[in-house]
Amino acid sequence: MKRLSFIITLPVTLVILVFALSNRGPVGLTFWPFDSTIDLPIYLVVLASLLLGFILGGLIAWLAGGRIRRQARRLRQETRRQAAEIVDLKKRHGSPPPAGTPGTALVTQSPRPPLPSP
Repeated sequence: MKRLSFIITLPVTLVILVFALSNRGPVGLTFWPFDSTIDLPIYLVVLASLLLGFILGGLIAWLAGGRIRRQARRLRQETRRQAAEIVDLKKRHGSPPPAGTPGTALVTQSPRPPLPSP
């Protein structure tokens, strides 16, 4: 897995490095309600935009998964409660004897009759 990560990370890093070195020219950023202009290298603007989009996308995905995480948490609690109830019932009533010991009935299903041929 480490090799796969390295194989993917190295080319991506090289592409980002070549992009940054090729696009060092300044670009002026003006934010609408304000009158000031900020001069930044174009690669920084592009990479910052990509990073912001990645973070916003992750935040939206995390918020969308909230219902599923809540349901999983509820199911884990229910499972723990039922496991504790099983342990309590086994303590009160004793464990059932293993199958096949004298005094226990084995329930088997009879085989189904063959289907009539057409």
